[in-house]
Amino acid sequence: MKRLLLLAGILAMIVYSPVYAQTTTITGTVTDVESGGAMPGVNVSLKGTTRGTITDAAGAFSLDVPPDAVLTISFIGYKSQEVTVGSNTTVAIQLAVDVTALSEVVVTALGVKQEKRALGYAAQELKGAELANTRPTNIVTALQGKVAGVRIQNSGGAPGAGTSILIRGVTSLNSGQNNQPLFVIDGVPISNETIAANVLPSSGSVATTSTEQYSFSNRAIDINPDDTESLNVLKGPAATALYGLRASNGAVMITTKRGKAGKPQISYTGSVGWDEVNKTPGIQRAYREGASGVKRMGVPGAGTPFQTFGPSVTEDDVLYDNFKNFFQTGTRFSNNLSVSGGNDKANFFTSVSHLKQEGIVPNSDWARTSVRFSGNATLSDRLTLRGGVTYTNSGGLRPQGGDKSIMSALNYHTTSADVNDYINPDGSIKSYAGTTIDNPRYLAEFSTMEDDVNRIITYAGANVKILDWLEADYQLGLDYYGDQRVRIAPVGLDISTAAGGFMVEERLLYREINSNFLLTARHSFSEDLKGSIMVGNNVLDIHSNQLNVRGEKFGMKGFYDLTNTANKFTTESDLVRRLIGVFGDAKLEYKSMLYVSVTGRNDFSSTLPIQNRSFFYPSISAGYVFTESLGLSSNPTFNYGKIRASWAEVGKDAQAYQIGQYYQLALGFPFNGVNGFRQSTTYGAANLEPERTRSLELGAELKFFNNRLSLDATYYRAMSTNQITEIPVTNVSGLALYVTNAGKIRNQGVELLLTGTPVRTGNFSWDVSLNWSANRNRIITMPAGINEIMFMDDRIANKFVRGGSIADLYGRPYRRNDQGELILDADGYPAFTDTYVKVGNALPDWMGGLTNTLSWKGLSLSFLIEMREGGDAYDTGMRNRIRNGVDERTVPRNIDVLFQGVTADGSPNTRSVRIDGDTYYRVAARYADVAEVLLQDASWLRLRSATFSYTFGRSVLANTPLTSLTLSAAGNNLLLFTPFKGFDPEGSSYGSGSNSLGYTGLNIPMTRSLTFTVSANF
Repeated sequence: MKRLLLLAGILAMIVYSPVYAQTTTITGTVTDVESGGAMPGVNVSLKGTTRGTITDAAGAFSLDVPPDAVLTISFIGYKSQEVTVGSNTTVAIQLAVDVTALSEVVVTALGVKQEKRALGYAAQELKGAELANTRPTNIVTALQGKVAGVRIQNSGGAPGAGTSILIRGVTSLNSGQNNQPLFVIDGVPISNETIAANVLPSSGSVATTSTEQYSFSNRAIDINPDDTESLNVLKGPAATALYGLRASNGAVMITTKRGKAGKPQISYTGSVGWDEVNKTPGIQRAYREGASGVKRMGVPGAGTPFQTFGPSVTEDDVLYDNFKNFFQTGTRFSNNLSVSGGNDKANFFTSVSHLKQEGIVPNSDWARTSVRFSGNATLSDRLTLRGGVTYTNSGGLRPQGGDKSIMSALNYHTTSADVNDYINPDGSIKSYAGTTIDNPRYLAEFSTMEDDVNRIITYAGANVKILDWLEADYQLGLDYYGDQRVRIAPVGLDISTAAGGFMVEERLLYREINSNFLLTARHSFSEDLKGSIMVGNNVLDIHSNQLNVRGEKFGMKGFYDLTNTANKFTTESDLVRRLIGVFGDAKLEYKSMLYVSVTGRNDFSSTLPIQNRSFFYPSISAGYVFTESLGLSSNPTFNYGKIRASWAEVGKDAQAYQIGQYYQLALGFPFNGVNGFRQSTTYGAANLEPERTRSLELGAELKFFNNRLSLDATYYRAMSTNQITEIPVTNVSGLALYVTNAGKIRNQGVELLLTGTPVRTGNFSWDVSLNWSANRNRIITMPAGINEIMFMDDRIANKFVRGGSIADLYGRPYRRNDQGELILDADGYPAFTDTYVKVGNALPDWMGGLTNTLSWKGLSLSFLIEMREGGDAYDTGMRNRIRNGVDERTVPRNIDVLFQGVTADGSPNTRSVRIDGDTYYRVAARYADVAEVLLQDASWLRLRSATFSYTFGRSVLANTPLTSLTLSAAGNNLLLFTPFKGFDPEGSSYGSGSNSLGYTGLNIPMTRSLTFTVSANF
């Protein structure tokens, strides 16, 4: 770390070499001519050079200039000004809105900057300050509620927990296919994978995968939000067609901060925050521990005391709300320091940051340290060089979720015993239920998993202007990380008893090299008609390796090392994937009002059969600014109108090693020191083809009242065909799954983005942004001869059926007749159906976010309300609470009930039945596994974030080295309104990156947070 910091400092001093002498310091302010309000972020540069600065939050700036200097002041959407300094040392500048400019520039595919008005597809950009002001740990969570058509799903509230991002729905039927977008930083594609690998024992757990065990990080969490200048979400295939296979689900383009000409800028941001559980389940307080109404705890020979179906609570009984008592207040501390500067020939930016988070679960934490350096150098009028490197170290102690975990045990734990009374004097586990239920507090302290990730992202590039109309650009990028994990489960736990205790050591290595070459020619055919052609080549090489060593049956107690285990199991997987692409993009622009772009890309993938490795996909998009031809660009009421349309096709190749049949380690081996292998039970078709998604998108952008009100509306329809699907086959064949192309999925939806400034007067302004989106997904066809594909079956099943949706949930509801009346069994109780039927869908009907920002002088208040209507979820933890009599739903006991319904012969029910607690709530068919009980509406309305800040004026800082100072307080998840009973339904039981939708409850619960931050510039 010290060497990296020293190197960054040396490079900074080399790059920054001021060339101006006899300079004068000019200070000034920039305000809006209409409202009089301060304008932060305005570019102030010395005319004829790249030297300059930007205004701070109070609209103030300071710049060293030579005699007779001329300043150029510019800001997007405003008329630029030139100011001659003369003998002045202070200037006051007012900018007016330029309704004809509208030349907002955004970063698109391959890092190419384009005017937003030229785009024929939807893209939404967020500024770095907007992302960082709530101090997110994971930059993906900063997008929640802010981007139309984008669904963000947190896996839980554990430190370092992963987050999923889904743009415009799911496009693949295969459970292993990636449905998340590509992340690109400064033109370098990076991995955002979430790798769960394997941390399970050989026996003792019913978990099918490790995804539910820990909220493993998605690798975008390694990005420091404070380094981000802007983030642009490219949504549809037309926006990402040039990126090829990896951007088939969209792309997230991140541009980092860069140095600017002028004296060095030093920035510091420090924050401290607190986290707590934002919602806990309701518990019943009427009955204590026991079974069939009889107390068992402390009663010799009464049986294992693990249920809470005992006698009524008396005034002498002490009850514990363990859902609140177990969790602690988490803390977060972060510091970020950056230095930037440059001259008219070169610039640099360097930063160092550290984040330390202690979780709400005892003995859980996560930390991230990052160091970054980047710079540009103009060696001549024809040659520009650029480069950057980021080193990140992250990881910590992860709390366990899922099967036989902290959360599983906590949901079982009786209210009659204190969960924090967890350890005996000899250090062994103290559990009221013996070995039947682990104490979750003990699990948190001694059943641990720790990871340590080291990552380097680096790039080097050059731009050469071969001719005035022809330029070449080349960039080579590297993304490399290593993840070391150690999982320990001591003897005596539910999950480890069968294995005699176990531990897992894993090593995950990932290396990705990207080579991009672009050649661009531009030509003006006339004053009105301009065009460009870009051709390029991309070479991608990915190599990943996973080594897993599991040791079981510890010898010496308390010595957790692989050498102290009797049985060892080793697995290793090595993956090599290569992709070569050639592409082109032709653009035409007519009178700055009509824009047309045609692209084509041909990919060659190593994961497909030789005869199908080469495949081509095109796109065409157009945008027409009709207000230009109608002469409305200066109209004070309706000044900008654009319609756009695009059609595109993208592909998605197979996972590595899906073609044909491979060998795998046989179960039960090594045996007596001898390894054994067998052929895989999965066979891939030799003629497998890539998946294809064809998309049509129509949109409009309208601006009114000199840009005070704007509307962006989009309709899209995407058809995904040639689904690479795993089809179940008869076991007689010796196989279990056959991988082939079959199935078709359709996604269609609407996205709306409405922004406005209702009030802008004097020093006060009020800005509003509203986004709304709805997506409808349908499975059009299924593989021939296959009626359904079971994706997940846990009493509530997620399965794919023709005509249904990819997120449909199936269960066994109460039996009812055609009139909807309950059909009661022979004993007078309702009972569930014999077969699974559709009972819900995991995806919301629509999503929306409303952001309000109010500013007055140096004060600012911003808050985001997020809405999600519809979408169902199965709380797997609630089932534990019900079956053990902890949940508030189990209060009705020892009563006679007459269920309203009919008997088997259709006559009205007249028979009362007894509800005796465990004889009713623990019975699967009558209550515990019934769909109406398990599945809940997961709609919500929440105050996602709120930030209050104050920026000190320059007069206050006049005699200090500070150029700006801002104090702020931010809250996240402050209020939540939902019909869902239990923890916050936002969390996912199966982690980020999983395609299992609609399951929650056994993940570490979501949190609310409060953070105080100080930001200063020198």
